[in-house]
Amino acid sequence: MTQETIDQYVRSALALSGYALRESTTEQVVQQFSRIHDIAAGFADEPLPVELESASVFRP
Repeated sequence: MTQETIDQYVRSALALSGYALRESTTEQVVQQFSRIHDIAAGFADEPLPVELESASVFRP
C-alpha cells in the first residue's frame, strides 16, 4: 500500500463518517494509519501453523 493510497483511504473514510477535520489533524490521522500499516506489514503475511487453535467465540 502506498502513502498515496493510505492518504486517499483516510480522507474517504473520514468524509464518509461525517468528520470535517482541520488539514493538520487529517495529516496526523494519515500519519498514524501509515504507522499502523508499517507495523502490520511485518507479520500480516506470515503463515500460521496448523497446530494453532482458533480463538474462542463469545456468545452471550
